[in-house]
Amino acid sequence: MYKLTIVFIISICYTLAYPQDTLYTPIDIPVRTGDSLAADLYTTNSATPKPVIFIQTPYNKATYRAVSYLVDWDDSTGFWNFVHYNFVIMDWRGFYASAHAASAGYDRGLDGYDAIEWIASQTWCNGDVGTYGGSALGDIQFKTAKHQPPHLVCAAPWIKDLKLDYFNYYYGGDYMKEHTESHEVLGFLTTDLILAHPRQDIWWTLAEMLSDYPESIAVPLLMLSGWYDHFPTQVLEDFHEFVARSDPTVRAKHKLIMGPWTHSEVGKLEQGELEFPDAVGYDAVYAKLFFDHYLRGVANGYESVPVIQYFQMGTNEWRTASDWYAIDRDIDTLYLHPGGELLWSGPSTGTHYDSFAYDPRNPSPAYGGPRFNPTIPDLRVGPWDQRDSVEARSDVLIFSTPVLDESLEITGPVYALLYVSSNRLDTDFSVRLCDVYPDGRSIIQNMAIRRMRFRSSYSSEELMTPGEVYSILIEIQDIALTFLAGHRIRLIVSSSCYPHYDINLNNGGDMYTPGDTMIAMNKVHFDATHPSALILPVVGEGTEIAEKNIQMPDKYEISCYPNPFNESISIKIDFRSFSNNFYNSGLEKLHAQAGIGLDVYDINGRLAFSDRQGCLSIQGRDACLYRWEPKKSLTSGIYFVKIKSGSNI
Repeated sequence: MYKLTIVFIISICYTLAYPQDTLYTPIDIPVRTGDSLAADLYTTNSATPKPVIFIQTPYNKATYRAVSYLVDWDDSTGFWNFVHYNFVIMDWRGFYASAHAASAGYDRGLDGYDAIEWIASQTWCNGDVGTYGGSALGDIQFKTAKHQPPHLVCAAPWIKDLKLDYFNYYYGGDYMKEHTESHEVLGFLTTDLILAHPRQDIWWTLAEMLSDYPESIAVPLLMLSGWYDHFPTQVLEDFHEFVARSDPTVRAKHKLIMGPWTHSEVGKLEQGELEFPDAVGYDAVYAKLFFDHYLRGVANGYESVPVIQYFQMGTNEWRTASDWYAIDRDIDTLYLHPGGELLWSGPSTGTHYDSFAYDPRNPSPAYGGPRFNPTIPDLRVGPWDQRDSVEARSDVLIFSTPVLDESLEITGPVYALLYVSSNRLDTDFSVRLCDVYPDGRSIIQNMAIRRMRFRSSYSSEELMTPGEVYSILIEIQDIALTFLAGHRIRLIVSSSCYPHYDINLNNGGDMYTPGDTMIAMNKVHFDATHPSALILPVVGEGTEIAEKNIQMPDKYEISCYPNPFNESISIKIDFRSFSNNFYNSGLEKLHAQAGIGLDVYDINGRLAFSDRQGCLSIQGRDACLYRWEPKKSLTSGIYFVKIKSGSNI
C-alpha cells in the first residue's frame, strides 16, 4: 500500500503541474465482433508516423499512465523511446476499461490481430508494429502472432511458455495450488475446471494439441525467462520448437535470454536474498536492440547476437549457445548415504534408510523457489535461506556433500532418483535443491515433487502397497549454476511444499476433496539395492551412468500429430505408460530415454526417415518428441514407426 500511495501522490502532483503535457491519449480500437477495446496511445507527436510497440494487458492499462509522467520524453537511449516509437497499451477484452466486451471463450488473439491492423492504418503509425510484454502479456503475443497479422513485424513474449499442458498445473502429478489459485484471482481461469482433471486425460491432450502451434509463428521472437521463473524448462522446450518448426523464413531469427531472475523481478539487482549486478538491465538492452533492428532497420549488430544467452549463476557470467540441448554435458551422480551424506562414491552396502513423519495438517512450508501469489506483497520468491523455515523442522531429510574442493558446473535439468516406501496407500515426496554457502546459508535453487499414485503414469492411478519400496524420478527444472569451491550441494527431502503444491491427505481416497488426514511414516532408502541419488547435468568431466540390461515394456504409447500430415509430423514416445519392470532403476530410465532411436519405413519396407540423435526435446517429462519434415516428393500412404533402445525394438 505504501508504494501505491507514493505513485498516486506523484501522479497527482505531475497532473497538477502539467495538466496539458501528457504522453497518453485514450483511444478506442474497433474489432471484428463490433466491440471497441480501450487503449492508450503514447506519443509526443501524433502527426509523425512512427513504428508502434503494442502491449496488450489484463492488468489495467491505466497503471502505465502514472509512470509515464516520470519519463524523459527526449531520452532515446532506453527501451521506452518516445523519440523513435509510439506505444499503444490496450486492456484485454473483459478486463478493466474493456470489461464491457467480455465474451467467454473468445480467442483474444483475434483481438490482437484486429488491433494491430487498425493501428497500422493510423496516421501516427508507419505501418510496422511489434509486440512486447511478459507473463500474461507474453501469452497474448503468442495467440496474436498465431493469426499472422500482416503488419506484425516482431514479438517479444517474455517469462511465458507456449503450451497449455498438464504439467503447468500438476507438477509431478501434484496440484500446483498456489499458482493455480493465483491465476483464478487474476481472472484467467477457474480452479474448478483444473481440479476437474487431476489426471492427464483427453482434456489435457486436447488442450496441449490446440496450444502447440509453432508452425503458425511467422515473425522473429525475442524470448526471455529466468532460472527462478515458474517454468524455465518449458520455455527452453518451446524455444527449441520455434527454432525447429516455425515459418522457415524466421527460424534462424529467434533469440532467447535466460537470466538469474524470478518471474516478477526480471532485470533487477536483487533476486531473493542474492544480488546479480551483471544481469541488471540486461533485458532492456536487448529489447531495445531487438525493436530497433526490426522496426527501425538500425544496423546495431542484433543479427550477430547469439541464439541463446544464459546466465551461469555462481560464477555469475553470461554464456552463449546455439542449441540448449547440444551443450556438451555429462551425467554426474551423487548418492545418498547414511548420516545425511551426499557422495560421489557408490551406494553403501547393508540396509539403510531414513524416515520422517509427514502430517498433512502441518505441512513443510514453501519458502522461496518459483512461487507465485500476487495477493502477498512480501512473498518469498527465488533464492532464500532454508535453514529456519524448512531445515529446522523434523519432517525433512537433509543430504549434503562435503565442502567442495573444486567448483562444479551444472547446466540442464536435475533429477532426484529416490527409492521410497510408506505405511500409507498414497503420499508425496518433494525435494529442494540448495547451494550451501561457506557462511552456512542454504539457498534454495528450485524444488519439485512427485505424487506416488502417479509414479508410473499421469493418466491413471496406482496406489501403493504399504511397506513396499518403489523407485521414483523427480525432475527439477533446468538450471545453469556453478557450485563454487568452498560451497556444498544439498538435497532436502520431505513430503510437502505447501502451498506451492497441494497437500496429500495420505488416505488414498479422492484427491482435492475434504477427507480424513493421516500421518504417514515415509522412508527414503539408500543402499546397494536402492541407490537413491541426485543426478546432475555436469559441464566437463562427470561420472556417466553405466548401461544395464533393459527389459521390454509390457505396453507403450506412440502418438503422431497431425495424422494424416503434410509438411511435418510430431512423433511422441510416451514413457508414462511404460510399466515399472521396463527399467531396473530410474537411472536406467534416464539413460534409455537419452539413447532411443527412431526409424520410419514406408509400406514396402524402405527407410523414409531416421533419427539417431536421441530425445533432444524430452526434458525429463517421461516422453521423447521427434519432428519429421519429409521431402515433398514423398508419396501418400501408410508409414511404420520403429523405436529402438539397445537391442530392444
